[in-house]
Amino acid sequence: MNLISKILHRWMAWVLPRPRFVLGVALIAALASIVLGATKLGIQTDQLELISAHHPLIALSTKLEPFNFDGRATFTVVMEAPTPARAVAFVSDLALRIQKDSAYFRDVFYRVDPDLFKQWALLYLEREDLVRIKDNVDKNADMIHKLAGDPDLLNFLNLVNREMASRMVGELFTGFLDEETPQDKSKDKDPMDLSFLIQTLKGLSEGLNGTAKYSSPWYSFFKSTAWDLDQEGYFWEGGKRFVLLIAIPAKLAIKGFSDTQHSLDTLRTCIADVKAKYPDVKAGVTGQEALQNDEMSTVLGDMTWATWLSLLGVWVLLVLFFRGFRRPIIEVIALVVGLCWTVGWTALFIGHLNILSVVFAPLLCGLGVDYGIHWIARFEEEEQRYPSLDNRRLALHVTDRSGSAILLAGLSAAFSFMPFVLTGFSGLVELGLITGMGILLIIVADFTVLPALAILFAGRVKSGRVVSPGKERDLLRLDRRWARLILVGMVVLCAVGLWGARKVRFDLNPLRLQAKNAESVVWEKALMDNSEQPLLSAAAFASSPEEVDAKTRLFKSLPSVGNVKSVFSLLPENQEEKIPLLRSILPLIPEMHYVKLRQEQGYVRDLIDMIERIGFKMQDDQAEKWGAEKPLVEQMSQVKRLSEQITRSLRESPDSAQRLEAYRQNFSDDLVKTWDFLRVGCSANPMTISDAPKMVRDQFYRNGQYLLRISPRESVWEEESLARFVNELQSVDPNVIGDPVSLYVFASAFKKACLNASGYALLAIFALLMVTFRNARLSVLALIPLGVGTVWTVGIMGGSGVNFNLANSMFMPLVVGAGVEYAVIILSRWREGLMHPGYLPWSTGKGVILAALTTTVGFGTLMVSHHQGIFSLGFVAWAGSLCVLATALFILPAILAGMVPPEAIPKKEIDNETLVPGRHDMSLVSHECISAGGCRKHGRD
Repeated sequence: MNLISKILHRWMAWVLPRPRFVLGVALIAALASIVLGATKLGIQTDQLELISAHHPLIALSTKLEPFNFDGRATFTVVMEAPTPARAVAFVSDLALRIQKDSAYFRDVFYRVDPDLFKQWALLYLEREDLVRIKDNVDKNADMIHKLAGDPDLLNFLNLVNREMASRMVGELFTGFLDEETPQDKSKDKDPMDLSFLIQTLKGLSEGLNGTAKYSSPWYSFFKSTAWDLDQEGYFWEGGKRFVLLIAIPAKLAIKGFSDTQHSLDTLRTCIADVKAKYPDVKAGVTGQEALQNDEMSTVLGDMTWATWLSLLGVWVLLVLFFRGFRRPIIEVIALVVGLCWTVGWTALFIGHLNILSVVFAPLLCGLGVDYGIHWIARFEEEEQRYPSLDNRRLALHVTDRSGSAILLAGLSAAFSFMPFVLTGFSGLVELGLITGMGILLIIVADFTVLPALAILFAGRVKSGRVVSPGKERDLLRLDRRWARLILVGMVVLCAVGLWGARKVRFDLNPLRLQAKNAESVVWEKALMDNSEQPLLSAAAFASSPEEVDAKTRLFKSLPSVGNVKSVFSLLPENQEEKIPLLRSILPLIPEMHYVKLRQEQGYVRDLIDMIERIGFKMQDDQAEKWGAEKPLVEQMSQVKRLSEQITRSLRESPDSAQRLEAYRQNFSDDLVKTWDFLRVGCSANPMTISDAPKMVRDQFYRNGQYLLRISPRESVWEEESLARFVNELQSVDPNVIGDPVSLYVFASAFKKACLNASGYALLAIFALLMVTFRNARLSVLALIPLGVGTVWTVGIMGGSGVNFNLANSMFMPLVVGAGVEYAVIILSRWREGLMHPGYLPWSTGKGVILAALTTTVGFGTLMVSHHQGIFSLGFVAWAGSLCVLATALFILPAILAGMVPPEAIPKKEIDNETLVPGRHDMSLVSHECISAGGCRKHGRD
């Protein structure tokens, strides 16, 4: 401490005679730092790079990039529409807009063309559907061949009417009137199904009413559920509730934290424009790139507000405590200069901020102002004692008496961050370097800018504020009884804190860290809640089909694995069994040819007559009375209603004839196209990997490398299930990668790094305390507020329902410096030998309280963040700062109440002209003893 005092004395002796020169150099350096930060400081958003740029997972992820759109960043647009047809219309219009904007987008993917799979489409059907097709073709062979000769709407309805009449006479009416014989009961009769007719009449009714889009009724002929090729190939989720579009942004050489941010803004503008045309459709952007951009946009905006609020809060506290404006202003100026230097140093030596280090400014506002506060508080105390001294001599005297303690407190805080470097976790390393160096630079400002400003602008104490000897106040006076009660209360509160700590868990879900109302977060959660399969999947590589098959079987055997996909998953299943069945259907299908229909006189009249005949047969009330099944009765009622609508439109609408001709041609062309599709599908050869569309194949196979995508059975957002999933995968292949693996590695590395950082910080600070105090007992005492305050803080977390997460886990290293700082200031005053046991001088307590409150303000302003992770960090650090303050103010004096104070340290005499070393002013010693309540040297209270 003596060596530090000598160094500081000589430094201040050089600074104080040159205040204007010092301020000029400091302000020029601050301005240069701001310019450097504005031009050179970037933002890093990649989560993996927060671990380490040289982590093995980085190299493996690079190997995965070609399988994910060639490693290009992507945005995922999610659309929710009332109907699939509406969703298709929206996504088609949006894709067209994006394709036209080549300045901001490189490509867009929203559909795999079904025509690329057309040849093998029937092979993707279940075998039961193929059997149904064969039965339908076989049962309706006569009608099909007659349609082949005349593929017209009227001919079709005529054939349906005849078929219906024969089936109703043979199966419907007879079945209603005759009693079943035992032989009849033994027969399996298919119930009459009018769904195909309903779809045809519905499409005709919509066409006559002006609906532009033609809906084919024929695909229900092939599949038991509705099958519309116009809706096939899109990226559906949630049972066709959502449709997805993948936009690949162009990386622009525009300054900012992300080279894709302008593309994201443009994409959202495009969505808003298209939504004006489709007000019933909801849409938004999500995906990893959008999540990262939204996260950084939110955090940067919030941190800007938090920094200004922190500076404002600090200034208000200074004004209230110092009861004036001048000295708070010079203290804030010194703080801002230190912050500016920190920005310049960061831009010069690190070059970027990340999601962890971006919080450095509000933190430094709260932590960094402490040392100036202690300096100003002691400056005022000495000013009251020696009103005859000018500001220059007072500044030098304050540095001699408290400079070592202030510097030690600052070094303790800096040392609580510097050990982050030893964790190897890149995000924490950068946070430790920036914040630790920031504290050191602020200390430099406090021993240069602050004294220089104090000489020029601090003013003088008012005469009414001069304190007479023996009249100094104490903030706290504890006797042994009160000290024991406080210590008992501490033990009780620690027990309560440990009880509450049992409820605290670790939450690794990164979506719960981000702003709840962020567009990308809202849509990502919607997909998570409605997706048929987990959105996150792991990946493994294979070099041959045999290895793919072997790894697939091993991965599927794991309890935590839900599904495994490879390039072979793109092929239809059981092709060998389906091919013979399709070949048996082929001879039953006649060839149909496209024809140009002509408008025929009397066609409308004949069509009305045919539809009325069909409608006449739909005596649904009689059918119900005769015992028909309810589904058939409902179908008959629907056919009857549609028949009435069609005939009314044909008779009353002036545009009916023109619309009918358009619908006739669409119906005929669709009929020919459908049966051609059926013939091609029945004659197809087995599908191979080379037949798969390149865009889809490239997601699983490239340059001889096979990729397996492995989906978890359970949610990997829970720590236990994620660890189980990753560990089981790594037991099969240690080199598995993908989002779950990255999340697991990141979370594990971050937790380990936070624990290591806390341990390293404690060791470094304890070593510093031992070197400084040269007393193990005092060094241990300095750590007590930190230990007790941490237990209380974790207990508060448990009571408030706040868990540890990927942001607030670093709260412990944050409060290490603050907790030790308060203890160092109090113990340094204790070592002077002028504090009565259990007492706390007013100036020392005032400085500690104000420093703690400003630190609390700095931490607390993080709670203005919409980012839930930053908010939780602010809450935990805020609570921790207050808990540490309470222990420093009450627990530490209570412990000191039972200890014998050290001998009073002789001080240098002060006169109006000079500082004369070596002479002891006993009046000063007596004065300080009285103000402190007595000392062992004088043997009295």
